[in-house]
Amino acid sequence: MNYFVEGFKEFKCAFFMHDAWLYLGLQDIKLRYRRSILGPWWLTISTAIMVIALGFLWSKIFLTDLKSYMPFFAVGYVFWTFILMQLTESITGFVQFENIIKQTKLPFPIFIFRLAVRNFIVLLHNFVVVLAVLFFVGDGLNWNALILIPAFILIYLLVIVTSMIVSILCTRFRDLQQVVLSGLQIVFFFSPILWQPSSLKGSLQLISFNPVYHCLEIIRQPLLGFLPSINNWLCVIGVLGLSFLMSIYLLGRYRSRIVFWL
Repeated sequence: MNYFVEGFKEFKCAFFMHDAWLYLGLQDIKLRYRRSILGPWWLTISTAIMVIALGFLWSKIFLTDLKSYMPFFAVGYVFWTFILMQLTESITGFVQFENIIKQTKLPFPIFIFRLAVRNFIVLLHNFVVVLAVLFFVGDGLNWNALILIPAFILIYLLVIVTSMIVSILCTRFRDLQQVVLSGLQIVFFFSPILWQPSSLKGSLQLISFNPVYHCLEIIRQPLLGFLPSINNWLCVIGVLGLSFLMSIYLLGRYRSRIVFWL
C-alpha cells in the first residue's frame, strides 16, 4: 500500500508543477520547428495528404462510400497518430532527459506531462484536418460532438498513465523498446482505423477485447454524429483505472532506482 501512496504523491506533486511542464512542452515545439516558416503546420499538411490519399485508396479497396469512409478514417487516423506519438516517445521518456534527471530532483511524471503537452499541440494542428473532412466530405457536426470533451479527457489521462508504465519498464529493460514498437504496429492493423468494424460482419466480437477500439469509438462516434455504447465507456474507464493503479505502483516502488537505470 505504501507504494501506491508514494506513487500518487509523486503524480500529485508533478501535476501542481504545471508551470514547469507546460513551459517545457511549449518550448519543445518552438525548438523543434525553429527557423521553419510553417512550423507544426507541416505535420498538418502531411496528415491531410495521408488522409486524402489513403481515404480514396481504401474506400475503393473496401468498396465503401467515400462520404462515410473518409470521416471515419480521418478521425481514427488523427487520434491514433496522437496515441502512437505519445507512446513512442515515452519509450525513451526518461532516457532522453537523462542529463536533467541526474542533475535536478524533479517528480518523474513531469517528463511524461511534458511529452503529453507537445503531442497535444500537434494533435490540435492535425484536428484541423478532421474538421475539414467532416464539413467538406461528411455531414458536419451535431450536438453529439460535445461528448468529445469528456471522451478525450479520458483518453488523454489513459495515454499519460500508460506512458508512465512504458517509460519505467523501457528504462529498466531496454530490449522492451523494440517490443513496444512492434506491438504498436500490430495494434494499428488489428484496430478499426483503416477498416470499419462492419467489415467483420459476424465476427465483431473479435475486436471487443481491443482497448484501442473502445478508445477510438468514444471519440469517433460523437464526431460522426452518433453516441458511443455503454460498453465502450465502461471498457475505457476500466482500463484507465487499472493503468493508473499500475503506474502509481511502479512509480512508487521504483522511483528511487530510475536514476540508476539511466
